Amino acid sequence: MRIKNCKPAIIPVLFLLLLTQACNLRPRPDVEDIFEQATEMQRNKRPTEAMALYYEVLSRTDDPHIQSRSYYNLGSIYLWDRVFDKATDAYTQAYQRDSLLCDTSDMVKTLEALGTIRHILGDSIGNIRLYNRAIHLARLIKDSVNLAEIYRLHGWHFLEKNNFDSAAFYTRLSMDFSQKPAKLYATLAEIHRHRFDVDSARYYFNLGIHAPDTKDRMTSLMLSAQLEHHLGNDSTAYNQLLTYTLSADTLYAQQKTLEIEKLAYQHEAELKIRQVEERHRLYIGLGILALTVAASAFLLALQNQRRKKREEQLKYEAALQGLNEKIASLKDNLNANDREREALLQHTEEQIAHLRSVTLKRTAIGRRVILLAEQDSKDKRNVRVLTEKEQTELRKAVTDIYADETARLKERYPRLTEGDLLYHCLASAGFGTFAIALCFGNTDTGIVAQRKRRMKLRMEATGNEMSCE
Repeated sequence: MRIKNCKPAIIPVLFLLLLTQACNLRPRPDVEDIFEQATEMQRNKRPTEAMALYYEVLSRTDDPHIQSRSYYNLGSIYLWDRVFDKATDAYTQAYQRDSLLCDTSDMVKTLEALGTIRHILGDSIGNIRLYNRAIHLARLIKDSVNLAEIYRLHGWHFLEKNNFDSAAFYTRLSMDFSQKPAKLYATLAEIHRHRFDVDSARYYFNLGIHAPDTKDRMTSLMLSAQLEHHLGNDSTAYNQLLTYTLSADTLYAQQKTLEIEKLAYQHEAELKIRQVEERHRLYIGLGILALTVAASAFLLALQNQRRKKREEQLKYEAALQGLNEKIASLKDNLNANDREREALLQHTEEQIAHLRSVTLKRTAIGRRVILLAEQDSKDKRNVRVLTEKEQTELRKAVTDIYADETARLKERYPRLTEGDLLYHCLASAGFGTFAIALCFGNTDTGIVAQRKRRMKLRMEATGNEMSCE
């Protein structure tokens, strides 16, 4: 009699199992969701995965708008990788679809990208033709943002060709349409510096130094310091370089503050995970108590209780997955800030090395070395080298300019000789092999190679001693 009463209960159990399996089936992702995922990967510096998703989007949709954005983003990836033929094809496909949609703003961006590729490939006529077409369309819709960018690129390209009048003209046009013209003060000042218009260069450098954005101020400070140093105003150059260094330290401190905030967010996320786990354990205990109390209840009540338990489990898993994704995003941002800081420090070191090189070459003995290096090295009998007095003067100049650099090398590699340090500084300043040989009072460039090899052996010997200790 009990078996007969239990048979009807099997039907809702089977129905519940089938319903659960149906709920676990996940539909195929939508094309727009795949596109958003691809753009997110592209922003997170994962171009290979993003390209695969963009091609999947193109194979699954006929929507010209989504196709246009997919081709444009593919073109950006190929352009970054300098695969210019594929980048051109992708941008062309995007432009065709933008034309069908009459989307003038996107057409302007695509023409700008195609013009940039033409410039990189050395096709100045094609570059100007595409830029002019983009400017014409941008003016029709009064797109000041794209106009400012195109004019900025125009000015930069003319500056590369030393056509300073055209570079200044298009840079000022870009400033007229730009929402943040302060970003172009340093560029315009550089143009005037190349034209030997020192007053105008100083004027725009001063505008850039008082710009609201810290990065814009740093660019103007560094370039202005180089100008003042070139003009012999070393005190002004030093003050500006000091201000630049303080600004760089401020940016670094801000990045450290952001790192601390991200660590706080990570701690908060971990705390929420623990709270969810504790709540889940509490729910399990309540469920067990409810099952114990309702042991004699109907089978349907037991089934409803299990369904509720499953829903709570799904909510917990969803919350846990969301928290893990947030933690991963915070870690990615932290790594990105570390890379930006390293790039900033590397740029500062390169600028300091450049200032040292320029300073050494502008000294009297530096100019003497450059003059002697222009001799014909084939006729060894008539080649003039530095005298002992000039060599002493050169060593003193190098010691003054590269004092901290030589101290750092001497501390790290005690085996290095004064000649090794002098060779390292001359090579860092950009002097060629023949010029360095003349600095050591010799016309044979082979001694430079020998000195370089002996210096390397001494550095390796020091490294081996440190590893043994």
